[in-house]
Amino acid sequence: MKTITLSVALLLGGVAAKAQTEYVDITTKGIFGRSEMVLYNDNTNYNDLEYFYLGKNTDKYHWVEYTNAKDIVVTMSDDIGDTRELCTKRNGKKLVCEVVDAYATVYKFKASKIFEIWISKPKVK
Repeated sequence: MKTITLSVALLLGGVAAKAQTEYVDITTKGIFGRSEMVLYNDNTNYNDLEYFYLGKNTDKYHWVEYTNAKDIVVTMSDDIGDTRELCTKRNGKKLVCEVVDAYATVYKFKASKIFEIWISKPKVK
């Protein structure tokens, strides 16, 4: 009897721990002069919507760290011609940065065990 219970617990635990696709939506609210970031994942049974922003005079980067995520999808919805610095770091290795187009663009990443991402305020040259 205990063996069956343990097997069911392991099976259900494996399903709950399944990696998910994580989403990062970035936009700028020009009238407020702030950069906004919304985080969520593809699990519709989990209320995970999180909202963050950087004001005109606050930090220069949004930052998120994921552990055991499946994929990371970053959507940027800034104005035409806007750019942002997008930096990633995998499993504590070297930080990789590049200036990317931030107008109506989607960037997809295969996550690693530990995946970190930094996204700057807009208009980086």
